[in-house]
Amino acid sequence: MARDEELATGNASDNLCDRSEMVMNQHTSNRTAWQRDLHWVSVFLRASLGSLFLSAGISKLPGGIAGTVGYYSKLFEHSLLPSFLVTAHASVIMLVEFVLAAWLLSGYRLGLGWKVSAGVLLSLAVGMLFAGKTDVASANYVYVALALGGLVTRHFDQWAWGEERQAASERAPALEPGANLRSAA
Repeated sequence: MARDEELATGNASDNLCDRSEMVMNQHTSNRTAWQRDLHWVSVFLRASLGSLFLSAGISKLPGGIAGTVGYYSKLFEHSLLPSFLVTAHASVIMLVEFVLAAWLLSGYRLGLGWKVSAGVLLSLAVGMLFAGKTDVASANYVYVALALGGLVTRHFDQWAWGEERQAASERAPALEPGANLRSAA
């Protein structure tokens, strides 16, 4: 009988609206919390890999480029990699590490920064496989995965600059049919 009175006076629809508004607010709050958490994931991934590249570059400073080339040449002397490739990589790696450290720590154009970082880390991992250092290679593959995590979370990084960040709600879901076709157009 009380239900009939609610229906007659409109209280039931008010209660339903209040409940749906409460559910919507909770959903929005959860989404905001996820976005905030993913912001911090991106920031800490940038700090982690940026400091990794920085410390790797600093550790090569005492020997300079010549020392790095000498170390690489000895490490890869019995590998299948051609010596000119080893020498070329060794000649630029210190500068590349400093540039990537500054790039990631600055937050500038993170999408491209993460892709370049993943490529460099992948080249180091593959090189360690050719050198027979599987333990170092496996650690480098973890770094590649972290760089890919940075690539995924970069949209939530509120301290990034140099590229238009698209809100997660505006992007097409990755698994939606035709999502790649829409983003290419």
